[in-house]
Amino acid sequence: MSTEQQQEQGRQDQRQQEQEQGRERPGGAGEFAPLVEEVRKFAAALGGKAVEVGGRLRESNPEVYGHLAAAGGELLAAYRAAVAGHERRWSAAQHAETERVDLDGPAEASDK
Repeated sequence: MSTEQQQEQGRQDQRQQEQEQGRERPGGAGEFAPLVEEVRKFAAALGGKAVEVGGRLRESNPEVYGHLAAAGGELLAAYRAAVAGHERRWSAAQHAETERVDLDGPAEASDK
């Protein structure tokens, strides 16, 4: 067996082992383990590229980088404000626009 064939066989064995581990783990991805792993790799690559581009932008155009960073902060603050408002309404003791629906029916019917 050539070196390339041995390496390919090793990669296949590793993939199979990772898939089996995913099925065995409680709460693991199971049959979706390969897809989950690909998404992780993609996210890591995308994050690395974003850091690289951000670093170049910071060096070449510090003023633009500053404006983008400030805009990102403002977007995050707006998101937090929106979520906080919704959370207050959702966690309130009683909603103003709610209606109680009795799913069990009358008390007499529940005994039968």
